[in-house]
Amino acid sequence: MIDQFFFYKNMIYPINTSSLTESLDFYTEVISMQARADQYIKGFPWCAAVKTSSLYFNLGEKLCVFLYEIDNSASKEDNFLWVIVGDLPSMYLDTYGPKTTMHVLADYADLAKDWITKVESGLSVAGCYPFNAEPTVEIAEMLKKRVVLIENSVIPNMDEIELPALLKER
Repeated sequence: MIDQFFFYKNMIYPINTSSLTESLDFYTEVISMQARADQYIKGFPWCAAVKTSSLYFNLGEKLCVFLYEIDNSASKEDNFLWVIVGDLPSMYLDTYGPKTTMHVLADYADLAKDWITKVESGLSVAGCYPFNAEPTVEIAEMLKKRVVLIENSVIPNMDEIELPALLKER
C-alpha cells in the first residue's frame, strides 16, 4: 500500500529500462515492477513483442509508470503505451490521450473511480476499464484508498515528465 513515500529527486527520468543500475532508488523493486509490467502487457494477444521500455515515474513496488514501445499486431500506429503497475491493479493507456506522467496518473484515477462507483453501487463493470481484479467491495475499497493517495499526495508532488516530442504530436 502507498502509506508513506518519499520523492527522490536525484534521478533523471525517463530511464530506458535496459540502462537501470543499482544506483536507482528502489532498484530491486523497480526490476520486479518492470517484470510485472512486461508480463501484463505481453498478456494481451495484440502484443507481439516488447521493443523497448522506459521508467517515467518510480515509487518502487508501490507505483511505477513505464512507457512501452511494442510490436502491436492489431494496429501498427498504436505501438506506444503507458503501463502503470504497483500495489494496485495494472493498467495500460495509449499515448493519444495522456501526454505527461501527471495526466497518466490522473487518467488512472478517473478510470478507477468509475470502476469503484459501479462496484459500490452493485452495477456491472462491463463498460468500465477492464481491470484484472474481482469487482468486489473489498477490492473497490482498497483501490479507493490508493486513488485518494494518488490524487492528493502523488500527483501534486511529482515531476511532470512529457512524452518524447515525436509522440506528443500524434
